[in-house]
Amino acid sequence: MHAAMAGQRMAAPLHALQMGYSAWAVGVLLALFAAVPVLIALAAGRLADRQGYHRPMRLAAGLTMAGAATALAACALPGAWQFGGLCVGAAASGAGTNIGLITVQRSAGLLATSATERLRVFSWLGMAPSMANVIGRSRRDS
Repeated sequence: MHAAMAGQRMAAPLHALQMGYSAWAVGVLLALFAAVPVLIALAAGRLADRQGYHRPMRLAAGLTMAGAATALAACALPGAWQFGGLCVGAAASGAGTNIGLITVQRSAGLLATSATERLRVFSWLGMAPSMANVIGRSRRDS
């Protein structure tokens, strides 16, 4: 999910700049990848606490893929609709990825049985978004 969002986060602003949008508009587009996740983070944590792992992960994967599909479909739309589609895709993709990360971190914390194991698990989890950024960007560059 994070790799898909990272690739979209790289491609969408470049497309918006190519369409002639201002730096301010592109900044708003980029901010949507983070602003919506910040607004729903507590609700996502509560959802993971109430529902466990599978239902929030399905929601996360669905939102991320819907966001990427919306951004892709927006490229075929005319004018302002195109930019609006990129914005909706950015918000959905960012939200889905954040819900997924929160759910995985919650589950990992519950599965770790000792402080040493918890440290090891969260060290690996900390590297995952960085690796996903590399994968998401390298796929776009090829």
